[in-house]
Amino acid sequence: MTPRETLESWHCAGRKVVHEADAKDLLQRIGIPVPKRNPAEGRCVAKLCHDDYPHKSDHGLVRLGLSPEEAKRATAEMAQRFPGGTTLIEEMEEGSVAEWIIGCKCDDTFGPIVLAGPGGILVELIDAAEIRLAPAKPQTAESMVRSGPGARMLAGLRGAEPADRGALADLISRISVFFAENADLISEIEINPVMVRADGKGLVAADALIVLSPKTDQQENLT
Repeated sequence: MTPRETLESWHCAGRKVVHEADAKDLLQRIGIPVPKRNPAEGRCVAKLCHDDYPHKSDHGLVRLGLSPEEAKRATAEMAQRFPGGTTLIEEMEEGSVAEWIIGCKCDDTFGPIVLAGPGGILVELIDAAEIRLAPAKPQTAESMVRSGPGARMLAGLRGAEPADRGALADLISRISVFFAENADLISEIEINPVMVRADGKGLVAADALIVLSPKTDQQENLT
């Protein structure tokens, strides 16, 4: 099944918000790195993903810094409290030098757009996102990571290692193209945080969410 066909199947199933586990499965198929699942060792993140509870932390559905066995027990407990969800155990990303947010949506005036800026908790503290039309060419994506207040963070502050801006620009361009090609099916994509490692070491999408567009009359007739 192609990514487009997957989106269409979600529409037919009546989904509105696609939870993290399914969203990251799809994003991985278009070349976006995600954390390793079900690691045998090391520190893990345990999550319960459910379309009805997109903000998992608000419901105690995220646990950090667990061993693999602890993560299994944590997800089993979450699944009991919230039936119908999808359990997710991932390798905990601890080598990043910056957290970024990448988002796509349809603007009422300009149509498909892509935004990128400091992510994680900084989203609520710093309004520093760069916004461009989607799809964004690689050169446009590169300008986004080298513009605005966030650019200084990626360049390395106070002796910190510079971030992998090339990998971040590639992600921005890649997701913007995917969104623009499927904007009739997708209302919004949010990847937050993107854990950006030091220059040359890549990144991973630590969390992601896809909001589907409302069904059109034509789509309703096909279901």
